[in-house]
Amino acid sequence: MNQKRAFLRRIQESLALGSLLLLLPGAASGAVPPQEDILRALVAEARAENPDFRSYEAAIQAAEGQFVQIGMLPKPQLIAFVGPYLSGGGAGQTVLGYQQEFEILQPFYFPGKVSLRKAVARRDVLLAQLLFEEFGLSLEVAVRSLAQQIGVTVASVGAAREVEERTASVVEFLEKRPKTGILGYLDAHILSGSLVGLQQEVRWLEENRWTLVAQLNAYLGRPAETPVPDFLLPWESFPPLSLDRLLAQAQGHNVLLRIHRVLIERSRRQRKATELAGYPDLAMGPFWMAYQGVNFDAGPGFTITVGLPVGKAEIPGIEGVAWAGQSGNLATAKAQEEQAMALFPAAQRNVESLLFARLSAYEGARNQIALQPPSLIASLREAAALAERQYRIGAIDVHRFLAAQQQYLSAFRTALAARMDAALAWLDLFFLTGGELPAKGFP
Repeated sequence: MNQKRAFLRRIQESLALGSLLLLLPGAASGAVPPQEDILRALVAEARAENPDFRSYEAAIQAAEGQFVQIGMLPKPQLIAFVGPYLSGGGAGQTVLGYQQEFEILQPFYFPGKVSLRKAVARRDVLLAQLLFEEFGLSLEVAVRSLAQQIGVTVASVGAAREVEERTASVVEFLEKRPKTGILGYLDAHILSGSLVGLQQEVRWLEENRWTLVAQLNAYLGRPAETPVPDFLLPWESFPPLSLDRLLAQAQGHNVLLRIHRVLIERSRRQRKATELAGYPDLAMGPFWMAYQGVNFDAGPGFTITVGLPVGKAEIPGIEGVAWAGQSGNLATAKAQEEQAMALFPAAQRNVESLLFARLSAYEGARNQIALQPPSLIASLREAAALAERQYRIGAIDVHRFLAAQQQYLSAFRTALAARMDAALAWLDLFFLTGGELPAKGFP
């Protein structure tokens, strides 16, 4: 039953991979796409299906809508006055008449207010775009790292199962051999005991594998049990990197530093807008009035309404305050500008320290990979297989057999771990440089 489930799982994985490959260039010709194309396809799927990614896109649209709204004039106001009117004549007579007045007022902001508010809103749009870019980079890093961790885990499961099957085969050989004596009896039990640790390691690796698969599917917007490509291993070699070049790339393209620069510009525009907010707005427009009494008097005119530099502005259709009452808002705006400027050097130092730390980790893993001969794992695997044959004919003891298996398994895990550490450090540097690290894509 377990073999049947494993067979069905492999079929599902193959079908899932096939559906993924059909979306990639070159699939129609039957060519297998390189690993980088598969990773890019996964990243593209995550960007298309991840709900958080779409929410950042919606935030940009909301900020753009506010920018458009700020540039619109307030609605004009219609004012009407109608009421009784007592008109005195020349002969001392008094006539009850009526009076009426109609005005149309178009509110206008004080010159410069709209342009400064639009400048602040434009920075809000830039901030939304930068947050969208930052999340896109973090999403790509997460998808790439999870896909490669899955590949490392599956490869580690394969190596552990290989050693497990080899050890179980030797145990079965000892149990079938008649009258093996005390040494055979002890060897069988020593090997059986080592199987327990191997089986537990396989179980842990399988659990970790499906945890990683569920996490990757969550980023891809799929059900947790959906099969994903499980053969995407980190690169076997990594190029050298320059600290000076990485610092220059981070200085110009790091998303966090760009966000801080926009925040400084926004706070600067906001302070200027606050300084102008106290200046009175105005409204102007035509009017027509008429008085019906002893005589009928009527005529047009033009009205200009402006707030006084005290109290609240009473311009119809415009909210705000006049010159008075802006000291608190201005103090807040100045403090926010100083805060934004003070936070930038700290953010810059933080990015530089993270960059140096991750580059050190990258170079350490890269140097470890360079010290390992390319044929080391293959030779250790051959030695492990040779140890099995030699043990069966009695040329070596059980401890040397186990040592050969453990050395192969340990070296295999260590080599993959170094490659994975280098890949994770590379992805962190990719994020810290704002995606500028790979000039022409990942190597």
